[in-house]
Amino acid sequence: MAQIFCQSKTYRDFTLWDVALLTEEQAYEEMLKLRWGGRDTIKCPRCYHQGRHYARPKRRQWRCSKCDSIFSLTTGTPFAHRKLSYKKLYMLIFEFVASPKSIAANQVHARLGVTLRTAYQNTGKLREALWLRRDMTPLSGVVHVDCGFFGGKPRRPRRRQRATASMVNSKLRNRKASIVPPNARRSIEPWNAEKLKNRRAVLVMREISPVPGVGSWRTRVVILTAESAKQVLPVIRWHVAPRTTIMSDEGNAYTNLPAWFNHQTVKHSEEYSTDDGVNNNAAECFMSRLRRSEYGVFHGMRPRYLAFYANEAAWRDDNRHVSLRNKFEGLMRKVFASGMSKAWCGYVQGKRLQVEYLG
Repeated sequence: MAQIFCQSKTYRDFTLWDVALLTEEQAYEEMLKLRWGGRDTIKCPRCYHQGRHYARPKRRQWRCSKCDSIFSLTTGTPFAHRKLSYKKLYMLIFEFVASPKSIAANQVHARLGVTLRTAYQNTGKLREALWLRRDMTPLSGVVHVDCGFFGGKPRRPRRRQRATASMVNSKLRNRKASIVPPNARRSIEPWNAEKLKNRRAVLVMREISPVPGVGSWRTRVVILTAESAKQVLPVIRWHVAPRTTIMSDEGNAYTNLPAWFNHQTVKHSEEYSTDDGVNNNAAECFMSRLRRSEYGVFHGMRPRYLAFYANEAAWRDDNRHVSLRNKFEGLMRKVFASGMSKAWCGYVQGKRLQVEYLG
């Protein structure tokens, strides 16, 4: 049987044992190299002057030789004003990278000996950095498209209802709309009507690699409030280059795509792939993985942060053929290039993200 990449020796070029053997000073030096390349090329976060600055080694700080501002390794990054040691921060990022379907704060906080809130805040900063530094160039070639609903999970009533074929089918397909009872004479419970407001549609677009056997290699996710043509069409036209081949199911939201793209569909009520090879299995695969993360890792993703979680799943899928060390270093570079955190700065003091990333 063929071996998948994440089980190969090439993938395991960086392990938790390697991180555990690092001292605090070594972890600091490794992160310094990832941000600036060395002490001779340090860039001031305020005036962007690059070169050698006046070192303050006891505090691990520098004074800029041009503007006299004081800065450290994490100044101007999501981890500014941090209290975690560099080694714990290093270990947290490794745990995040090495987890196949992400890692919950409730799982990592005990391993590092930090509070749940600290683990939740810092893993959230990593997801925000991935969101801010995502690739936004238009998709082209062959693109698989699909939409799935997340959030707004219903609360079961005290009395169990007798299952019908329609209810079982909706459950198997994980349709959140199934919380509305199939009997039209019955109304939805008030608490479930309130929960239904938190339901969001995750639209995924996956570009297929021209290299045979590679599968998808670029994934784009967008959060919508409904799977409708009014919301879906403008998003696809923005993220996908004209005259691209788009493969989707026969949903009503995609019926007008032939006006701009080479649109091919598969009728899922009859088949998963046509005889000509038309399918959207890459998009369906992504939805399956994101669903496993929702149920098995996080147990719920709120609308305010759903874009971060969905984009993290896209990043993991796109980097499934990248070794652990390269994935770790790539994430660190995104973190250092993303600036101060807007979603998590001041979280401990009660500040919350006030916007929802839609469209």
